[in-house]
Amino acid sequence: PIKQFPNISFPMVVATIIQEGAAPTELENQVTRIVENSIASLPSIEVLQSTVTLGVSTTIIQFQIGTDLQKAKDDVEQRVNQIRNQLPASIQPPLINSLDFTGGSLMTFAVSHPTMTESELSWFVDDRIARDLQSVKGVGQVSRVGGVNREINITLDPIRMDAIGVTAADVNNALQRSYRNYGGGVAQVGGSETTARVIGETATVAELGNLSVPLRGGQSYVKLSDVATIGDGSAEVRSFARLNGRPVVGFDIVKVDTASEVDVENGTLAAIDRLEKANPGLKLTKIFSITDDTKANFHATQDVLIEGMILAAIVVFLFLRDWRATVIAALAMPLSLIPTFWIISMFGFSLNVVTLLALTLVIGILVDDAIVEVENIQKRTLAGYTPFRAAMEGADAIGLAVLATTASIVVVFLPTSFMGGMPGQFFIEFGITVAVAVVFSLLVARFVSPLMAAYFLKPSKQHLDARKLPKFYENTLAWALKHRLMASVVGFAAVV
Repeated sequence: PIKQFPNISFPMVVATIIQEGAAPTELENQVTRIVENSIASLPSIEVLQSTVTLGVSTTIIQFQIGTDLQKAKDDVEQRVNQIRNQLPASIQPPLINSLDFTGGSLMTFAVSHPTMTESELSWFVDDRIARDLQSVKGVGQVSRVGGVNREINITLDPIRMDAIGVTAADVNNALQRSYRNYGGGVAQVGGSETTARVIGETATVAELGNLSVPLRGGQSYVKLSDVATIGDGSAEVRSFARLNGRPVVGFDIVKVDTASEVDVENGTLAAIDRLEKANPGLKLTKIFSITDDTKANFHATQDVLIEGMILAAIVVFLFLRDWRATVIAALAMPLSLIPTFWIISMFGFSLNVVTLLALTLVIGILVDDAIVEVENIQKRTLAGYTPFRAAMEGADAIGLAVLATTASIVVVFLPTSFMGGMPGQFFIEFGITVAVAVVFSLLVARFVSPLMAAYFLKPSKQHLDARKLPKFYENTLAWALKHRLMASVVGFAAVV
């Protein structure tokens, strides 16, 4: 999968308890302290802190890195449930959530329609768009931004209520008692079992107005529409979204952690295209997408890899001056990268900024071993050896040196994958990716490159003494050995 960042796991759980209208002091004494005492004995806790505001108590539990997040969440939830009877009866059900550092909004869209009201558009997002998009592979959640929630507003008329003798409590009790569905068990009808239900809900606002509200004494009833005005409205606006200065209804898409950002975006855009075709006038505008940066980083790294391969091949050709030897050395790069992708996929890694950085850094290292092998083989072909014999002797002569070089690189980069703390969460994929790529480059240099050289190189028509140094280099070396002090000064000046 292609993602922007690697999978980062910091085991952190949040316990939120809400008690409407409770003062912070009451929550601290009656809720927060009890929750903290019950959780504090859990193993592997590094940080335990709480925040108390008006009506809300939030406790954050940070566990040691490496702790199973799902198990930690289950343990916290179990401890909170054990003390549920010690907490005030008026609290809402406790919310236990695990913090996800790789989550967040992947894409944000704005929705508009020329004939829909804001309330209708909000309902369309919640009912139709969310249902269709959540069926896309990799989409974890679709949440609306802005808009309003639909509500059935019942406005009581105090004058008519006083004249008839109905109180607000009577209306509330009638709604709670009647506006719900009840199971009626199982009945035998025509020799088969049929589920019986009592339907109290109404399908329309007009039907709700026929609800019977009992008067005092329970001897007579009055319709709800006689003491109240009932209308289809919206809840109080708590958030808003604007596009180009105009209010719109939007929604965010959150993907599953292991899903590819690019695949999720492609599937989402295809589903949106089907929605727009099925609903004429509907317009979904993409406002923001993390995938744009992910694609840009991926294509930039891809270009760097290709450019690195081409430049490395050019440099090899300048030194070896043989196109056959250059092809053998250049093929070491893709032959090392392809199995590297397979291995890191088996480890569960993704193509993100960390793994792509690792591959970019080692692109030059991947061809080093092959260059050494091919150059040593080519030197023997120039001395008159057949390509097969040159490959056998050349590969055997420097095998230990190539192995030592690769082992040195592996022992330098691999330990970074086992760093502790927060940096280790980012570098775990970096070190392993470098080590795997370098190991495959060694295997290619030791097995594939000599094999290709044995059958792809051509015997040299002119036999040269491989031990003889170039004339210019031989003269320069002789001068440096004769004038050691002067050569040392020139070398120091060149370095500085």
